[in-house]
Amino acid sequence: MSELNPDFRTVDEVAVPEDIQESGWGRGDDERTLVGIEQRLGDKLEADNEQVFRNHTTTKPLPKMLEKWNAFQRSKGRYDGSNDLSLLDEFVHGAPLVFHRQIIGSCVISNTFRPWVARAMWQVAIQGQPQEYFGRDEFGPNSYAPFAPQSYGMARKRANMRGGDGLYCAPMAESLMQDGVLMCKTPALVQLMSERGFSSASDFPEPQGNDGARLYRQFGDWDYIERFRGNLCCKLLESERVKTADQLWRLLQEGKPSFVCSMEAIHKVGTHPDGFPIHARNPRDRWAHNMSFHGVFTASDGERFFRQCNQSWGENHIYNRKFEEVASSFRSGRLTVQAIGQIAIPPAAPPAIG
Repeated sequence: MSELNPDFRTVDEVAVPEDIQESGWGRGDDERTLVGIEQRLGDKLEADNEQVFRNHTTTKPLPKMLEKWNAFQRSKGRYDGSNDLSLLDEFVHGAPLVFHRQIIGSCVISNTFRPWVARAMWQVAIQGQPQEYFGRDEFGPNSYAPFAPQSYGMARKRANMRGGDGLYCAPMAESLMQDGVLMCKTPALVQLMSERGFSSASDFPEPQGNDGARLYRQFGDWDYIERFRGNLCCKLLESERVKTADQLWRLLQEGKPSFVCSMEAIHKVGTHPDGFPIHARNPRDRWAHNMSFHGVFTASDGERFFRQCNQSWGENHIYNRKFEEVASSFRSGRLTVQAIGQIAIPPAAPPAIG
């Protein structure tokens, strides 16, 4: 068997971490019911936000940055035709961003803010849009990421969900479009966190420990969220509803990751000669869970793969799925997938004069 290539930052044999008790997609475990709810909510969302669904930005990468990006990908074993956004954090930040694992059933935001950050990096670093990151740190008030509990609570309020854990993909998308997100460095948020005893940088973008879980759930039950409504920014301006593997491949080539809600569990089915595990849907297991499609790559033999990220379970929970295997999942109607396109990130400050 080929030795695993660490540049793929991927788990070999897939197992649910022992401390993950709640995944967090919807309520209940009947797949047909959950998919039906997502379909109904998604139809209404599309009807109410027609322009966001129809928008299709075409900003091209800066030629020199694209050249550097492709060279970086090649150094990591991605061949021509790849656009693996799961590497973008390392390309921009100099090291992988290893955000904490989820500590409650918050997967719908915990595995959505990660591709949100990747999209922001694509706009700023690769496309050269005159915008600025939220911050330049992994954790703390100057994190690249938005404050996840605020988005979790805003989306749950839109879904009229209170008590317990969990969320659907459609209201998460609706909140990103209609509400925007909260910067971790928002002064009122930093003050609240200090008052509640959260003084560690690791409590941004997701508070940690038992007290952190309690605070996360308070946000999820709509506490505090209206306090920060006036501080929200950076709405999602473009978001296609993804229905085929071909569409998903195109979007990822354009630097537009997606988040996905489904009952699909994943397991290893082989090892590629390039040194990465090959994963696929596990027909003998189910996870009511949210993950993200975070990139595409071509192997040395020309085989095409999707990178499906589940890093709310750990930094190496990234799965390599063959194009046709994901296409089969789309054809089955099991997946609810929403793309993250153009984000209204704040403009960069003009250069100082004199």
